[in-house]
Amino acid sequence: WEVGLHGGHRAYCDPEALAAEKKRLEAVLGRPVTGYRNHFLRFRVPETWEHLSRAGFRYDATFGYADCVGFRNGMCHPFKPYDLRAGREIDILEIPLTIMDGTLNQYMRLDAGKAWEVTRRLIDATERCHGVITILWHNTHMEGERLKFYEKILRYCREKGAWMTSGEEISNYVDHIR
Repeated sequence: WEVGLHGGHRAYCDPEALAAEKKRLEAVLGRPVTGYRNHFLRFRVPETWEHLSRAGFRYDATFGYADCVGFRNGMCHPFKPYDLRAGREIDILEIPLTIMDGTLNQYMRLDAGKAWEVTRRLIDATERCHGVITILWHNTHMEGERLKFYEKILRYCREKGAWMTSGEEISNYVDHIR
């Protein structure tokens, strides 16, 4: 299991708050926290990546769309962001967010059939590209039909032989192959 930090509303642009939140969570867990996602997917390129790197995070899983599903950076692979202004790679792994429960329901207003069609197409595209699909499913969606939909996603991925794992394991794997 892994516990990552779900940063506060303004943590994405406040390095002191970000570091304090990380330190507080690590004190409770008694172990390092390496992963991060910001509240409401708030993000500022490239500053948020820089703040996360300096705070000691190894990866981020915020970089996605709130209002639609898909590949925000145009690909389904984790990547090290590049700061064009500084002319260098930022020492953090971005594991882009692909699908969020609230996006399917609230923003895109898809019925279960359309939501599944879109989700299945994204999973299939990710498989064809040997990529990574990141799914954000909130605990408030872990009941009734929303839970059944999530279970359907997991079943479909398992049937395809997907490696279903944590962000920390993906980060370790990427470090190993680099």
